Amino acid sequence: MTNKKWSATALLFSGRQNPEWVLTPVQQKNWEECWQMAVPSNTEIEFPSRLGYAGCILHYDEQSYWQLYNGNVLFNDNGKKIFKKDDERKMEFFLLYTAPAEVKKILKEQGIL
Repeated sequence: MTNKKWSATALLFSGRQNPEWVLTPVQQKNWEECWQMAVPSNTEIEFPSRLGYAGCILHYDEQSYWQLYNGNVLFNDNGKKIFKKDDERKMEFFLLYTAPAEVKKILKEQGIL
């Protein structure tokens, strides 16, 4: 996929390609609303250095993306980092539930959804 705008990735695997999908315009709008309502945070995300699920990423464009894991969200806007809380992991689950059925099946099999 050459245009990375609004493509999501579930970070599931080490050594093989992670599942990726594109959000619909409605999902994009809903995501932006979630992001605007999220509470700012000073907490940097601690990503696991283990095998298995390590969160998810939403690419906005080639240099801007959100990364979500364990109740925290990082928005890297071309190098400028903004952190927000994701209490109850609502944003993370919202993003994962935008995945196509075959990806959701894998997420359910691994106990993520």
